[in-house]
Amino acid sequence: MLVPSDPARAFGRSPFLTPWVTRALKHRVKRSFECVRYCGKLPQIERGRGILLYATHPSWWDPAIFALLQDHFFTDRPGFGPIDAAAVKRYPFLQKAGFLPLDARSHGSIRSFLTASQQILRSGGTFWITGQGEFSDTRLRPIRLRPGLAHIAARSPGTAIIPVALDYSFGSENRPIVSVKFGETIYPTGHSIAELNQHLSKALESTADALTRLVVARQDTAFTILLRGSVGMGGLYGKIQHFSAFLKRRPYDPNHADR
Repeated sequence: MLVPSDPARAFGRSPFLTPWVTRALKHRVKRSFECVRYCGKLPQIERGRGILLYATHPSWWDPAIFALLQDHFFTDRPGFGPIDAAAVKRYPFLQKAGFLPLDARSHGSIRSFLTASQQILRSGGTFWITGQGEFSDTRLRPIRLRPGLAHIAARSPGTAIIPVALDYSFGSENRPIVSVKFGETIYPTGHSIAELNQHLSKALESTADALTRLVVARQDTAFTILLRGSVGMGGLYGKIQHFSAFLKRRPYDPNHADR
């Protein structure tokens, strides 16, 4: 399938439905996490140049976080990424939001996926992928990437490739924090698939190590808040706290750290 003149409509993606799917995912993230925060600078990348973002894969939530990052940082580009083909059958609207079905057991599906990713990147779109291909603890070393990522990169010369590390941790509240770090942008040239895979693996591992150090040291000031979610206990306990603040004639603050 060829990319149409409007890449935002490629491979069944709907520019109308995508924001609604993103909004629904944002609502779920906001209810489930204390905040989403990030560090690391993204370079100014000219329009028309594809951007391949490959990430660690510690959680089921990762695609939802990608959707938030796409909506915040790349509003001028259509975003795409793989999803299990069985999930698309159950939730066909996901393909309307840029999720491409992939059946890792089918050579035909893999070939179609590689072709689609190449066309998307050549048209200047963004492509999000979890390079490890399966859930992996953030502390697991070395980070091993599936060769498919290197094949996509090798087939898309000129693409800006950005490693992205994700971390889910608890702070002082009862809901976890999502921390994201963008690594240094890579413009690989002249690498074999094996060499490129090793280069990308080391870059992602370095990015993940740097993020872990910040999270473990609780260096909150190193991050910028992307989305503030829920804090406080909520429920009956939250109502009691709210009433207690009223009796003491002070503003109600649900943050546990400020008590």
